[in-house]
Amino acid sequence: MQESEFDWSQGKRGSFSWLDYVVFGGMLVLSLAIGIFYAVRSRKKANDEFLLGGRSLSCFPVSMSLLASYISAIIVLGGPSEAYYHSVQWWVVCLSQVALPVVAGVFMPVFYELRLTSIYEYLELRYCSRAVRYVASGMFVIQAVLYQAVVIYAPALALASISDFPLWVSVVSVGLIASFYTAIGGLKAVIWTDVLQLFVLIAGLICIIFKGVFDLGGFSYIWDTAVRHGRAGSQIFTYGYHPMERHTVANIVIGGFVGKLYGYACAQTAVQRYSSMKSLTHAHLSIYLLIPFYTLIVSLTMIAGLVMFATYEGCDPLAAGLITKKDQILPFYVMDRLSSIPGLSGLFVACIFSGSLSTISSGVNSQAAVTWEDVFSRRPGCANLSKTTQAWITKFFALGYGILATGLAFLGDHLSGVLQGTIAITSSVSGPILAVYVMGLFLPSTNAKGAIAALITGTIISLVIGLGPIVLDMNPELLPTSTDLCPANLTLPTPGSDAISVSELPYPQKLLGLSYTQIAPLGFAVAFAVGIFTSFITGGSKGLQVERRLVHPWIRWSLHDPSKINAKSRLIPMTN
Repeated sequence: MQESEFDWSQGKRGSFSWLDYVVFGGMLVLSLAIGIFYAVRSRKKANDEFLLGGRSLSCFPVSMSLLASYISAIIVLGGPSEAYYHSVQWWVVCLSQVALPVVAGVFMPVFYELRLTSIYEYLELRYCSRAVRYVASGMFVIQAVLYQAVVIYAPALALASISDFPLWVSVVSVGLIASFYTAIGGLKAVIWTDVLQLFVLIAGLICIIFKGVFDLGGFSYIWDTAVRHGRAGSQIFTYGYHPMERHTVANIVIGGFVGKLYGYACAQTAVQRYSSMKSLTHAHLSIYLLIPFYTLIVSLTMIAGLVMFATYEGCDPLAAGLITKKDQILPFYVMDRLSSIPGLSGLFVACIFSGSLSTISSGVNSQAAVTWEDVFSRRPGCANLSKTTQAWITKFFALGYGILATGLAFLGDHLSGVLQGTIAITSSVSGPILAVYVMGLFLPSTNAKGAIAALITGTIISLVIGLGPIVLDMNPELLPTSTDLCPANLTLPTPGSDAISVSELPYPQKLLGLSYTQIAPLGFAVAFAVGIFTSFITGGSKGLQVERRLVHPWIRWSLHDPSKINAKSRLIPMTN
């Protein structure tokens, strides 16, 4: 173990220098400047410019924005802690990117040609039911608000617990700044600030790794240490589909595949960006560009975790009581080992905030789009307003959602288990929503009753399974760590009681031990089955002829030619 520069027994660690504040503040100022720039440029333009960037964007910035939207501060903190306390097996989530060619080749062309502002408009057109559209869009808005609260609160708490950075400053800075530049600048501001923040995030991780490798004398020592302690090497990979195990290669890839299909094929955040691009070719390229950059970021978080484990090989900060949660290990490392170099701590905080800002800005813009398009755009009083007034109303929606997420983040300081509960909620709706879109595209006989039953049933069952481990206090088992080389004057805490393991539970409680990676696949399977069954017992399409553009080209051959439909058939009307 490398000796620390600070006396842990006295609670001493590094603090921010003036250069750290300059680096961190510079990132925030640049983000605001981009928002102000696009606010001035588009101040007299309509919602099409605010929500879709005038449909003139190219592949590279949109691809980086898509990636930044899903690479939040939670992954930046959670990835290294996963490698440190569980091994780098989670890296195989990169293999789940086989979903991206499926998105590009199967889903995207259909939705791009429809030129939708809200992806949930498709559900109304396909199922001829506004109720389906409202249920799905409502689920998205609730999911997004809760997830944004997590994205704001989790890194703020981690930083505040191990540094002199106040919790309320972190929460307010992330929530309000992201909301402000999104509200005034629109989608173009979101996309270009995402590009900036993504590269700040990558730069922060690279600096952390380089400093650790330099201090430890090379990467070979880090890798050998990780292999010796079961953090790396071929022996860590477990194969076969075992849904009750936290991680196997199959579990991670299947869960990641379903999650990425939802996130990039039928989530508002992604489809809104496809609709903003100048051509379908650019939309395709934006998807394929995700693959190398996502792999890079996941790999960096895994390597950072191994660097930290080699650094604290003989004195684990969690076991020594220096931190209280495993996700605090990266902030602890930065303040302990990097703060002696002015500017590096500021770059790390900028890295964490970049992950949060990009997710919040993308979320509130998408929520504003859904709220306007799905709820207000068809109301006579709103539809008759000028285009500029409509854009201003949408901007206020974006600002309001950001403020709401910021307020919910403050509740996290008072409610036990709010973080884990919220993560369970956000992962529980993705499978059912994906199922409804797959039914709509590939099963013309499914109907609105089946879609609503699928959404509700799939979400409820996923929530029960997802929240069960939290209620039963079922925490994942950590790999062994050591405190043998901790300073003699450091008082070590008494080990706590062991968490409940899945093997100790009787049925049916044992079912609550389903791996968190399988919540989305479970929701998809349940919703898909319920949707088909409900549609069948309620009469299927009942003679309604589904419009050909609303189903996938692969199955359009099964639909009647509209010119040959007799007078008794009813054709779903085309709407804009």
